[in-house]
Amino acid sequence: MPRQKNTKEKILQCAFGLYRKPRLSEISLSEIAAAAGISKTAIFRHYKNKDDLLEKMRESFFEAIDLMISRLDGANSAYSLKSVAKVVHCVFDFCSQYPNYLSYFLQESCTDELLAEGVNMALLDNGFDVIHKDIFKDKKNYLLKNMIPSFFQQTLLIFLTLAETSKNCLVEVKDIEEYKRCLSELIYSGFGKRKNPLSVERKKELDELCKVQLEGDEKSNRFFNAFVELIQNNGSSKITVEKIASALGMAKSSIYSFFANKDDYLVNMLFQETERICSALAEKASAATNFDEVIYIIMRTQANYFALRPRLIALHGYFIFREGAMSPENLARIESRSLEFSNAIPFKEFIPKAFDFPVTKNWFLLVRWISGLTVVFMLMGTKYNFPPDWLDFYVSSVYEMIECGIKHLR
Repeated sequence: MPRQKNTKEKILQCAFGLYRKPRLSEISLSEIAAAAGISKTAIFRHYKNKDDLLEKMRESFFEAIDLMISRLDGANSAYSLKSVAKVVHCVFDFCSQYPNYLSYFLQESCTDELLAEGVNMALLDNGFDVIHKDIFKDKKNYLLKNMIPSFFQQTLLIFLTLAETSKNCLVEVKDIEEYKRCLSELIYSGFGKRKNPLSVERKKELDELCKVQLEGDEKSNRFFNAFVELIQNNGSSKITVEKIASALGMAKSSIYSFFANKDDYLVNMLFQETERICSALAEKASAATNFDEVIYIIMRTQANYFALRPRLIALHGYFIFREGAMSPENLARIESRSLEFSNAIPFKEFIPKAFDFPVTKNWFLLVRWISGLTVVFMLMGTKYNFPPDWLDFYVSSVYEMIECGIKHLR
């Protein structure tokens, strides 16, 4: 009996271990069996089927997360720099202690909604408020009860993901302890600005400036629309070249005249859309006279673009949360092209001393964070059916948290 229990746990841990290698493909029972040194049929002595194994993986992950969060004393008390730093260090320590769990979360959370919802419930159970539909009508209550913890969580996740993949990307973390300290201060104090860094009049001018118009050729949109449909219906790991060809009404062989393989198809969809957005940002940001205006223009222009093309939000959200699943080669391609696109945005000379992280290409880290937050909150808006007039509110609110941190909004 003890042997059976150990084998069952070994299968579970070997399944988690397979996530240490970045991948966009689905992990098979054959791979898990090989890693565990048993036959595929032996797995069924311990788990009914693959779904049963996946469910046990979720349970194991949630148990570890819940234990971590429950050890954070003072969760229900008001935010302070000390409490923020405690959470940041706790999460980083957890990921250092359980790297397989982190890889599992980064690679599966985009297509497995139960993971994100489970983490939110663990946070809620331990005193960290998360988003709820019934608060939408009260904007003040919504800001305090939802956007502050969401800003906290999403900023932490974006910087955590980058630290996890830093060995393979352009923004390399040089001092992890200093990185965590800077992150804690950024969440709590932002850039150290006072509230309302932009005048009402200037904001109106920038809102008008940041309006966008859609342009694009039919062929490019055809590939993009097929991609979004496949992501929504299958999840990235179950997309095949055959399904791509079917969605496009083309022969499988014809796909290879455009793309080398499935991953090449996915990455090129990102390049196509990122280039369009960065082109708009480069044009708009040239009108900025200081750092505050640059940040607002980046956020507002992207939000306007996503509002016109809501299906695009899923594409960018997918790559933000699946970065840990990218191969080093594809990650390098994405980082290189993103750097090329971002270089066209005239703002590097404006970066304040308040954003002095121990990383290479500090300015690129800043763009990644600002853009990532915009995508995440736009994703939240589509998921919970925010009405159109909420766009102004949550762009302004997130912008204020970036500038001032959460200490001014408690």
